[in-house]
Amino acid sequence: MKKVNKWKRLAALGVSAMMIFSTVACGSDSKEGSKTDDGDVKKSTKGTTISFWNSFTGSDGDMLVELVNRYNEENKDGITVEMDISSDFDSQLSTAFAAGTGPTMILSSSAYRFTYGDYMQDIGDVFDKTNLNKDDFIQSYLDYCSEGDKLYFVPFQVVGYYMYWNKDLFQAAGLNPETPPSTWEEWQSYAEKITDEGKNIYGSGISYDYPYQIAHMMQRLGGLAVKDDNGSWKADFAGNTGYTDFLTMYKTLIDNGDNPLEADTDSMVSAGQIGMTVGGPWVTAGLDTAGVNYGIGLIPQGDAGDMNSVEVLGFSVTTTASDEEKEAAYKFIEWWNSENTEGSSPALEWSVANGFPAYTYSVQEKEEYKQSEKLSVMSSANPDAPTDFIVDSSFPGINDILNDVIPEMINSVAFGNASVEDALEKAQNTADKIVEEYNK
Repeated sequence: MKKVNKWKRLAALGVSAMMIFSTVACGSDSKEGSKTDDGDVKKSTKGTTISFWNSFTGSDGDMLVELVNRYNEENKDGITVEMDISSDFDSQLSTAFAAGTGPTMILSSSAYRFTYGDYMQDIGDVFDKTNLNKDDFIQSYLDYCSEGDKLYFVPFQVVGYYMYWNKDLFQAAGLNPETPPSTWEEWQSYAEKITDEGKNIYGSGISYDYPYQIAHMMQRLGGLAVKDDNGSWKADFAGNTGYTDFLTMYKTLIDNGDNPLEADTDSMVSAGQIGMTVGGPWVTAGLDTAGVNYGIGLIPQGDAGDMNSVEVLGFSVTTTASDEEKEAAYKFIEWWNSENTEGSSPALEWSVANGFPAYTYSVQEKEEYKQSEKLSVMSSANPDAPTDFIVDSSFPGINDILNDVIPEMINSVAFGNASVEDALEKAQNTADKIVEEYNK
């Protein structure tokens, strides 16, 4: 693969940032010696303190604090994890690295391997130095956290998008509330039946101001917007029949009054005004709070074939970590993914509490996990299907495509006089300039 410019800054996907937390617990000061494979004596992880930075600041951050505190209290190696949760995580990290310092371990989007790859260690030996079973990890998610033969992250959280539908609105429209659309043709047909202008109800809920939602949908029809073309990056907007079909569908839904011309369709979904939409696991919070009777399923596939587009967040060890600190971080990662005597693990607790699908087969097989309809549906995607989201997972310019290409494209169709073909041609021109930067 062509070497990419790692200094192109990417915003982390799927992580929240609001305030700072820090947890510190006291551990043993005892030290012991052990031998490396080549016979040299080294210090063990006994009594090691490691720093752990991330940007989880909501209720999930509170849970992370509790779990780190538990590890500090329970681990028998005297390891202390000092965690800093920052609302300015990205700036904090870049400043520290520029000064030659930084944390032992971070938790972030795997896209950080493009921004900070020079400051991340290859941690592929984590499976050799712990009891973690590599075969238990879904390979496509490990691939997402890797570049070539180097593993930069151990998965922590998988962020995918799913289809949600309002069962009561389906019932009122004479549709089977237990049978969502399986094709985009059915999506349009169902939307027309559900729409009730007099009640301000719309069958479809696609927001012009939600590029992640749009990308997950258009990808099903037209595939990736940027692909690897014999070692170079190539954009694929103009002439993409799948993207043409998606934009034509969106314009038709708007023109027919079956999709609102609104930015905040999520609020309308929670208010019971939308029949079908696409969003992340967090959508369920608003639906549950509002008492909406809803279903959740996989996004309909299209001509682009089977896919499981996601973003993977994970643990990474930085180059500022000593050998002892690196192995202490490995012990924490091992603990996170290890079962206790009751058969539970922090990884299982996290998935069940926060509603994100598991990245290991063993967690997915737990009864507590299976009892969650939401998690079962999210985990029903083909684990061997490509996980790339809108661009090849090795392309570092994903945020450029999401922020600079897709919004302009969708807005020109929603509000402008541009034809679908003209919108895609302009998107191609913008994407070509972005791609050119990464091909240098």
